[in-house]
Amino acid sequence: MLARPHERPPRPTFHQHPGHTRATRVNPELLEDWTGQFLAQLAAPSAELMTTSTGVILVDVATGSQAWTEPAGGGWTVHQHGPLRLWDQVEDTLTVWLEAGSPRHSDLGLTVDPDGTQRVCLGTPDSRSWSLPV
Repeated sequence: MLARPHERPPRPTFHQHPGHTRATRVNPELLEDWTGQFLAQLAAPSAELMTTSTGVILVDVATGSQAWTEPAGGGWTVHQHGPLRLWDQVEDTLTVWLEAGSPRHSDLGLTVDPDGTQRVCLGTPDSRSWSLPV
């Protein structure tokens, strides 16, 4: 049965797979911020973000890699499975963003290289940047 045009089809059930577990360096609640979410998508372009009542889930639709967070004591734990370490990629990007003072999305820049590659940068073209997916 197809969904009506105004209805979204149900998401598939998420099945956690065992993998590498460690403490996170950043709070996954940073992904509630629009700019944090945008930069996270640049860090893991084929990943889908889902939220739960206790954390976030990232699933890479191309490789099946996954990461999910959960509260642990006063911090957070992340579990990662698959060929891509999705949370590592997102966490590195969020750390750079935090170190830059968490600029708003309107403070991000866009550059286009001579070969047509488009990059989002933190302010100026010589700062940290991420390629826009093709």
